[in-house]
Amino acid sequence: MTIRKANIGDIPFIVNAIMEIENFGDKNTFNNLFGTDTQTTKKYLTAFLQDEENFGTEFSLNTYTIVEYDGDLAACCSIFFTNAEYYQNKSELFPIHLGKEHLQNFIKNAKDLPDTKKISSNKYFLEYLFVAPSFRSMGISKPLIENLCSQTDRMYLIPLENNRFAIEYYRRLGFTQDEVVKKFRIHTDENPIYPHSYKIMLYRDSKEKRSS
Repeated sequence: MTIRKANIGDIPFIVNAIMEIENFGDKNTFNNLFGTDTQTTKKYLTAFLQDEENFGTEFSLNTYTIVEYDGDLAACCSIFFTNAEYYQNKSELFPIHLGKEHLQNFIKNAKDLPDTKKISSNKYFLEYLFVAPSFRSMGISKPLIENLCSQTDRMYLIPLENNRFAIEYYRRLGFTQDEVVKKFRIHTDENPIYPHSYKIMLYRDSKEKRSS
């Protein structure tokens, strides 16, 4: 098993990973946000990741780490820091790549979403952890998470509140619920963009920080 930084050849794998994570039933979070079909959403995600001036967001190739197993792509994950540059880069990305109609849909839908910037700023987040189906139950995600968590003193992640399997798995890896922000709303009942209304905030300190 090899853990390495992502490269341009990994983009189709990463796009499929994001799409699978964001699928719920016959719907998809980004299809809802952009007002697109699945193929168009994939085209936009590919464009985001191919943008050589796009850095430091969950849609930036430079934030992704890949796991290879016997030469095959087995898993991926993004880690990013939510400072001012993160929000600036992300705000510029959609107007550059989305078509006019889809950009208008995104702006309209984004206005309905609760503002989570205050509780999310200046944190390292682990996002879009994905293991390909044929490599699941092989112990691949744990060394990937350990590798990424070793890069910062404190790592956050925000699973959906109803994703009990993932939450329990993260707890077994040492993540605990944030004492201040236990959970937060991610959409309104009137405009349900996501598959569930709430996410919870978990974090894990580095071994060095825990022992100090």
